[in-house]
Amino acid sequence: MPNLIKQASRIASNSFKGEQALPYYAHTKQREDKSIGPESTWQLLRTHLTEVERLAGDMAKPFGAEQWAKAAGRLHDLGKYSEAFQHRLKGSTQKVDHATAGALALVQHWSSTGSEQAAARLLAYVIAGHHSGLPDYGTSEADHNACLRKRLSQNQQLEDYSAFRAEIVVPQAPQTFPIKPGPAPGFQLSFFTRMLFSCLVDADSLNTEAFSDPSRHGLRKREEEAEERMAKLWKRLRQRFYDYRAAKFRAPRGDIDRWRTEIFEETMHRAADPLGLFSLTLPTGSGKTQVSLGFALEHAVRHGLRRILYVIPYTSIIEQNAQEFRDILGDEHVLEHHSNFQHSLHDHGTEAFETTERQKLAEENWELPLVVTTNVQFFESLFASRRSPSRKLHNIAGSIIVLDEAQMMNGGFFRPCLYALDELVRNYGCSVLFCTATQPPAAKLIPHAVIRETVADPQRRYEQFERVEVRFEGRMEWADLAEQVAAAGGQALCIVNTRGNARELHATLANRYEEDELYHLSARMCPKHRRDILDTVKQRLRDGLACVLVSTQLIEAGVDIDFPVVYRELAGLDSIAQAAGRCNRNGRLEQNGQRCLGQVHVFETEKGLPEGWMSRTGEVARDLLVKFGGSGQSPLSIEAVQAYFSQLFFYGHNETIDQNDTEGILPMLEEGARKMSFPFKEVGHKFRLIDSSMKTLLIPYVDDQERAAALERGEDPDDLSYSGTARRWLDQLRNEPYSIRPIMRALQPYTVQLYPYEFEECHRAGELDEVREGIFALARPNAWYEAKTGIKPYSQESATKELWIV
Repeated sequence: MPNLIKQASRIASNSFKGEQALPYYAHTKQREDKSIGPESTWQLLRTHLTEVERLAGDMAKPFGAEQWAKAAGRLHDLGKYSEAFQHRLKGSTQKVDHATAGALALVQHWSSTGSEQAAARLLAYVIAGHHSGLPDYGTSEADHNACLRKRLSQNQQLEDYSAFRAEIVVPQAPQTFPIKPGPAPGFQLSFFTRMLFSCLVDADSLNTEAFSDPSRHGLRKREEEAEERMAKLWKRLRQRFYDYRAAKFRAPRGDIDRWRTEIFEETMHRAADPLGLFSLTLPTGSGKTQVSLGFALEHAVRHGLRRILYVIPYTSIIEQNAQEFRDILGDEHVLEHHSNFQHSLHDHGTEAFETTERQKLAEENWELPLVVTTNVQFFESLFASRRSPSRKLHNIAGSIIVLDEAQMMNGGFFRPCLYALDELVRNYGCSVLFCTATQPPAAKLIPHAVIRETVADPQRRYEQFERVEVRFEGRMEWADLAEQVAAAGGQALCIVNTRGNARELHATLANRYEEDELYHLSARMCPKHRRDILDTVKQRLRDGLACVLVSTQLIEAGVDIDFPVVYRELAGLDSIAQAAGRCNRNGRLEQNGQRCLGQVHVFETEKGLPEGWMSRTGEVARDLLVKFGGSGQSPLSIEAVQAYFSQLFFYGHNETIDQNDTEGILPMLEEGARKMSFPFKEVGHKFRLIDSSMKTLLIPYVDDQERAAALERGEDPDDLSYSGTARRWLDQLRNEPYSIRPIMRALQPYTVQLYPYEFEECHRAGELDEVREGIFALARPNAWYEAKTGIKPYSQESATKELWIV
C-alpha cells in the first residue's frame, strides 16, 4: 500500500499548468480526417464523467451503493486528461493507459483509515478494469503487468493526467457499506465489486452510445425505473395473464384441470410472502410454467420488483416458454436471450421493427421487464471478469429469478451458483424460485438458508399426476433392447447417455423399421435439423403412426412430446424422472378402454457408464431403483428423490475435492479476502458450465422444404448443399467484411460441436472449409452429413471415443 500512495501522490502533486484550462475531450465521432471539427463531433471529458457518474449512481440505487458507483463514474476516465490521450483523439496511434489513473487517485485520497483503503481497493478493480475487464490482484513480482498490483505499483509509468484537478474533485469515501454479512465474506466482497463494475461499464457504454450514435441510443427508449411506473406496468401484465388464463381454462376438463387450478391458487397465495428463496415442487404435466409465471407476476406486484428472469438449461425449453410469455404479455416486454435465437425481420419504421431493434439492444444489459435466458448465460455472467457479459448484472438487482428445471444445476459449479443466488436475495433485493419436479438439496449447501415450499402438499400432487410405472431391467445388449422395443408396439422413445450409443442403437434398430418409422436425435445434428426431426416425430405421434425415436438426453427437459413407452439408459434419478416426463405425458393412455400407466424401462449397457458425474449419479440411482422397486414404491417418489440427492451430497463431502465446487471457486475468493486480493480474471476463466474446448463447425444443412424447392428448380440432388438458407448465410459470412456477429447469430441453428481430436482429424484431411479466419464449415456435407444421424464420425477412433463421452 505505501508504494501505491507514493506513486499516486507523485502524479497528483503536479499542478495544473496554464492560466486557462484547455478543453479536454472524452470521445470524438468518426470523421474522415482527424482534425478538430465542429463542436458537436467532440464530447467534453468533464461532461462524460459527470453524466456517467449520475447514470452509474442511479444503477446502483437498488442495492444501496449509489455513492460507490458515482465515485467510480466520476473518476473512471481521469487518464484522458493527459496530453497523450488528447493527441490520440486527434489521430495519434500511441497507446495510452487511461484506466489506471482514477484508481491511483482514489488510492491517494482514500488512505486515512483502513476502511477507506479497502474501499479504494475495491473501486480500483472497477476503474482500472473498465475496458480490459476486472483484473486479478496479483501476489508476486512474477505477475503479469495487467494485474492490479503491478498497475498500481510505483514501477507503472503513466502519462501526466494532473490537469484533471482543474475540472474534477475526488469525492469523499462512502461512509456506509450496504452489504449484510453472509457465510462467505470474500465471495460477498467480490460479488459487490462485480455489481459496481456492471454499473460503471453499462453507464459508460450507454453515455458513449448516446453521444456517438444517438439514433441507435434512441431506439432503447430507456426510461427511469420509477417505482410508480414499474408498479403500473406489473399490474397491467398481471391482468393480461389472468385474462389469458380465464380464456384458456374457461371450462375445466376433468380432474387434471381441476388439480392444476388448485395448485395455481395455493401457489398464488404464497406470492405475498417476503422476498427470499422459494421452491415449486411439482410433477411433469401439472402446469409448472404457468404457475411459476403467475407467482412471479404477483410477487413483482406485491414487492415492487423491477424484472422477472427465467433461467432455463436448454434452448428447446426457452423457445417454447418465451413464445408462451410473448403470447400472454406481448412481444415488447419479453427478451429471449440465447445463442440460437434469431430475431424476426420487419420493415423499417414499423412498430414491430422498433420492438425488435430494442430487443437486440436489450441483450447487452437486460433492460426489458421479462428476460428468458440460459443457465450458461446467467451464471457465467455472474462470475465473468469481462466487460460485455458484466453489463447486465446490475439489472438483476430487484428481480424475481425463476430457475426452471433447477435440478440441472447439479454438478461441479452447484455450490458457487447457490452462493450467488443466496447473495442476490440477501443484499440485492431479489427472490429466487427453484422450479422442478426433482428438487436438488440447495438448502444443505447454503449455510442457514431457508427455502420455502409454495405447494401445500407436494406428495399428494405427485400421486394425483402419477402417469408412469418405472422398472429396472438390468444389463442389456443392443440386440436384446432392440427386440424388446420392437415387441412393445409401434411407438417408443429410447434415451441413451452418449452420442456414440445413440448412433449404435439407431443402427441396431434400422433393420427392424421402415425409413419413415425410425428417427435419431443427438448433438451430432445441427439444431435446425433436430427441430425438423422433432416436428416430424410429433406429427406422427398425433396421427397414431409407427414412430421410434433414439435420442441422447437433450430431449429430456422441456420437450413437449408424448410416447406410450420410454427406455432410458441408467443415469441419475433426476434424469430418469425427466425421461419419464416424455411418457404418457398427458395422462391419456388407455388399455381396453381404461386409463393406464405408461411404461418406463431403465437399462444398463454392457460397457457401463462414462466416468465422472454420470457414473456417480448412475450408481446411486441403481441402488434406489432396486430398493424402491423391490418394495413396490415408485423410484420417482419425493422420498426416493430426497434419498438420491442426500446420497449424492454425502458422496461429494467424503472426497478430497468438493464435488459441488470442483474448480475451487469459493476458496479462491476467500483466500485473499482480508487483503482485498481477488483473482477475478482467473475465476472468470475457470467458471465455465460448458466445456469450452469443443470446436464449432458450421453445417450447410438443407431442410426438406429447401430440398423440394431445389428439385423443382431442376437442380442436381448432389449439389443441394449449395442452396438453402445456411449456404446463403455462409456466402454472406465469406464476403461481408464487417457484420460478423449478426451473421454468426443467424448461423447458430446450423452448428455442430465437435471434440478437438475429431475436429483436427477433419481439418488435417481437408474436409473443413475455412470460411473466415478461425471459422470453419463442413466442406462436403453430402459426404459427411447424414439426413438421419447428422455428421459422421471421421474415424473408427472417433466413433469409439464417443461411446464414452457424454
